[in-house]
Amino acid sequence: MSAVHDFLLFLKEFAKNPMRVGSVAPSGVQLARRMVHAADIHPDHVVVELGAGTGPVTRELRAAHPEVPLLVLEPSPQMAALLRQAHPDITVVEEFAQDLPEILRKWGHERADRVVSSLPWTMWSEEVIRSGLDAVVEGLVPTGRMVTFSYVHSQTLLPASRRFRSLLNERFGRVDRTRIQWRNLPPALVFVCGEPATTSPRTGR
Repeated sequence: MSAVHDFLLFLKEFAKNPMRVGSVAPSGVQLARRMVHAADIHPDHVVVELGAGTGPVTRELRAAHPEVPLLVLEPSPQMAALLRQAHPDITVVEEFAQDLPEILRKWGHERADRVVSSLPWTMWSEEVIRSGLDAVVEGLVPTGRMVTFSYVHSQTLLPASRRFRSLLNERFGRVDRTRIQWRNLPPALVFVCGEPATTSPRTGR
């Protein structure tokens, strides 16, 4: 599929559900590469991608780490179909991040080593953010890491961005930020979250 086709599909999905998609354009190549690099994926890792969209991060994950088992969660049937066509070797499920632990078990893995997320966290209510992050923490191994991004403009314009950062700090012992990726549309920065909480806020285990 062409980049123009991907963009038009992404725009169509945004028009249908802007709160779920969160952006009018897919992540740029440079941002996708930065996220994959920040994830620090090893050959023996189990990797999950959340909110793959038309697949810019998926392509970089597969190019850099073709050997790792990769589970992709993409709720949009149209985008999920595009991903399956482009990457027949990966598992794509039309599910939400809030169900990650159960999805992992059905996939045959108790937990993941890395979660790479393109979800529009700051577009959501605090309740939805909490449930999604709790599921990620529950689904990660103790040495696991989550990588996600946020648009620069949202850091100052959206109160939800400050709330999101606070919720990250509650669930991860270490939260770092990369330099701004100015070449992305819109410009974005990457959060690298390590040392997930050993006790899941959802289950108490």
